[in-house]
Amino acid sequence: MKNRLIFRRFFYLTSILSLLICFSCGDTEDEQEVTNPIYHTFLDEPDEQSLQSDDQSPRVTDKDLKDAEQWLHLTLKDWGNLKDEDWEKLKGEGWIRLTDVEVKELVNLKIPPGWAFADADEALRKKHWEATLFQQFGDIPQVRYIVEFDRTRVALDPLRDGIVVTLEIAIQMVADSAALYFLFPGPDNQQAFETARNLLRSIIEQEERSFEKEELRLLDQLRIEDTEAWVKSMRAFFIEKHGDIPEVNTIIEFLRKLELDLPRADEECRSYLAAYNALYTAFKVRPIYEYEYYAMFEAVDQLWPIVAEGPLRTLEKYREARAEGISFYNIGWDDD
Repeated sequence: MKNRLIFRRFFYLTSILSLLICFSCGDTEDEQEVTNPIYHTFLDEPDEQSLQSDDQSPRVTDKDLKDAEQWLHLTLKDWGNLKDEDWEKLKGEGWIRLTDVEVKELVNLKIPPGWAFADADEALRKKHWEATLFQQFGDIPQVRYIVEFDRTRVALDPLRDGIVVTLEIAIQMVADSAALYFLFPGPDNQQAFETARNLLRSIIEQEERSFEKEELRLLDQLRIEDTEAWVKSMRAFFIEKHGDIPEVNTIIEFLRKLELDLPRADEECRSYLAAYNALYTAFKVRPIYEYEYYAMFEAVDQLWPIVAEGPLRTLEKYREARAEGISFYNIGWDDD
């Protein structure tokens, strides 16, 4: 599943400025110390529309999520201790690998003084930047990864108008930021690493919600076909998610009585609302936990009859769907 979250790259200006200190004052063979450049990636904050899934893209599997979790929990120290083969595992399909001939060319490339400002051609300036990294740090996995990741990104986005960040690309972005921190440790690159890691975390969470929603969609169909089996499956689902806690029992028991049209005391309604608020907030529940959201309306309506037009219409739509045997995930909310 893809997430329509766009990221743009700044052309390494701060990296170039810092590396220029090393190479602008003499021959490229002189050994100079490189100061710390700022990370070269800017990330846009995701909005509701940018986190919509693309149904035509390959589905993320449970194994994909478990693998992503392993990369997510690596610290900068862990990344610094990765072996060569670990870096290779991070390179997916379509990855543009450097050949040994290309690396040798970059290592031996003569870099002119003031190249960052003298090069009018962006491709040439970029080549000088790549050569600078290899000449300063040698042919190490982190340098190869940074250069290859950027070349791969450019191939995916030749017009530089932004690309779709998949789970795989999000992992690669974390690796890229970790590699840059390895070369240039400092607070700016540490913050960039955390930003990339937070992006990966948000994508993992979104994919997990998608798995959850699909499972609940199937469970809701089971509710229509076999209520008792639905109650049993929902109980198992909630215990797995939240543990065998009192709130889970309160919620499931209320859902059972509601679906079987059994009477519910006012105190049971209050207990349900308390458990509901303890586990969720309404804005998180609605897109995924449709039945629990509906049950919240029924509990409120029993205690304090709903008269406001919007909430009342929502409750009526749920009741109509139940009466007609329609899954709550197939309600036409825009239909009057």
